[in-house]
Amino acid sequence: MLLTSVILGLCYCLSAVAQNAPSLTVTVNDKSSVVPGFIYLAINTGPAAGPYVFDMDGTMVFNGAGKLGSGAIHDFHICTYQKVARLCLWKGTTAQGYGRGQALILDNQFKTIKTLPTSDYHELKIIQALDAGYQYSDTVLQTVYTPVRRDLSDFGVPYEDNQGWVVDCHLRAIDPATDRVIFDWSSLAHVPLNETYVYPTGAINGYSETFAWDYFHMSSITRMGSDYLVSSRHTSTIYLVSGKDGSIVWRLGGKRSDFKLEGFSLDSQHDVRLAPYPGQTDANVFALSLFDNEYNTFVQPPKGLSSGKIIEVNVNTKTARLLHQYDSPSRDIGNPSGDGGSVQQLPKGNVFIGWGSDAQVTEHTADGKLVYAARFGVPGSSAYSYRAFKGPYLGPKS
Repeated sequence: MLLTSVILGLCYCLSAVAQNAPSLTVTVNDKSSVVPGFIYLAINTGPAAGPYVFDMDGTMVFNGAGKLGSGAIHDFHICTYQKVARLCLWKGTTAQGYGRGQALILDNQFKTIKTLPTSDYHELKIIQALDAGYQYSDTVLQTVYTPVRRDLSDFGVPYEDNQGWVVDCHLRAIDPATDRVIFDWSSLAHVPLNETYVYPTGAINGYSETFAWDYFHMSSITRMGSDYLVSSRHTSTIYLVSGKDGSIVWRLGGKRSDFKLEGFSLDSQHDVRLAPYPGQTDANVFALSLFDNEYNTFVQPPKGLSSGKIIEVNVNTKTARLLHQYDSPSRDIGNPSGDGGSVQQLPKGNVFIGWGSDAQVTEHTADGKLVYAARFGVPGSSAYSYRAFKGPYLGPKS
């Protein structure tokens, strides 16, 4: 009787997973112009929470729902670990816009080969960096969100009865072989509270540890030489952080920008990365890709429409200018994405964009032509993938 109940329960769960599996509806597919590959999505919550892979025609080739147990899933992508192509993702619980969980490195049979220390989900990136012996070894970049007590009376939050809580965002570089922290940077130690555009409100009102004020909200980390590019959603600023002492070398965007922005703005941006810049030989002139949300769900209403952007940063002249902008195919009806988003550089100069809370993916040629568009959804529920990626297929088929 017990065995029968277990089997029936398992069958019900598998049926529920199948019924709630997301679908990908393709509306544009210029096969002569797209880069071949597969689409990696992580539906983060709900009955369909899990990692998925689709081909470019919208057919699901991998369904990872339930394979790692319950919990939110983020940042499902191909990574390189110990010189081998692997699968990386983050799994845990989320609330108030950030998470607490662990990043996993998996083999192509979806078996866990490494569990990393507790972290937030906003960054999971394995890079190859020079170690103390001048050998290239794996380094993992992660975000960690830690609520701490602070006197927030200047921001309308009384500092009494265990009130007055703010989130301290950390950049952490970790040696995955030992889990040793190589570098740790704290937002509170370097960025004053008044740089924010998002003040204590609602679920981040600062009155308790659970509802700590997220004044900074670290949305991505990128290594740049020996330093780090840190993106803050709530200050709308990109910071260059010294890898030697953690000092801020410069700010791009926000209230204290060291650069003049020409032809574009930054608002609540995500996924800031170094981008190829063919023909440029001056190390002080480089390109960045980013997803510019122009909307923050904690600040109403939207300021504009979301887009992928490539910008030139000129440290010599302290200017930043727009090189390319990639718009949504639904731009004519408005497409603000209030959370998440990603811009991935592909071969041939193509760009693949995940639109965060606006549940779609697109691909564009270098000159901006839309060559692929698809929307994803879950029956009876909303779908959300913090980032979306494209790459070769790696893993078992469902």
